[in-house]
Amino acid sequence: MPATVHEYKGYRVAIYSPSSHFAVITGPGSNRVIDLQEKQPRSTVVEGPLVCLDRAKALVDALVAGERSRVTTSK
Repeated sequence: MPATVHEYKGYRVAIYSPSSHFAVITGPGSNRVIDLQEKQPRSTVVEGPLVCLDRAKALVDALVAGERSRVTTSK
């Protein structure tokens, strides 16, 4: 079970905190976790879960910007 779940720009960000913190992100209208491989947002116990959430939000912003650029370049 995630420690917290946040909605951000239509994406869901779930923070898990077993021994450190890591986030999983699902796309709008989906329950499928986006495979981020080495880019998966993480933070140490000392940094805390809010740092992990901030990193996840930055990644969502990058995903949204990438989608916008794909839409504008394909016209």
